[in-house]
Amino acid sequence: MHPFDEHYMARREKQIKELIELRAMTLASLVTGVALGAAGIALLSSGSGTGGTILLVFAVLFGMGTIFMTASYFAQQAADRAIQKEYELLALYGLAPEKAKRADQGLPLTGDGEIALESLAEEPEYRRAQDE
Repeated sequence: MHPFDEHYMARREKQIKELIELRAMTLASLVTGVALGAAGIALLSSGSGTGGTILLVFAVLFGMGTIFMTASYFAQQAADRAIQKEYELLALYGLAPEKAKRADQGLPLTGDGEIALESLAEEPEYRRAQDE
């Protein structure tokens, strides 16, 4: 029994791409925050208090964004490890997760899979609905 469903690899590739993008965004946010902080300190030391203060506020905001993105990255990695461990345990016990299937609704179908309207017209419930 295979522990993964048929679309597992496509979803996994998407998750890996998203994690790499998140790591790149985190690094870009960190570099931007440091650059803004350095420019803010330079403006403060040259006497431009308002511009320096504004840049330092933006640097702090980028720094906070970096912290949250890093936390999100590690949380996603931990979730991926936990899910992988669950799949491995299920495979160990021979219980592969399956999608819930629809209950058979008993609709008559034609050879190409469409609903057979002729056979529905013969059923009393369908006729009663048509009469009303």
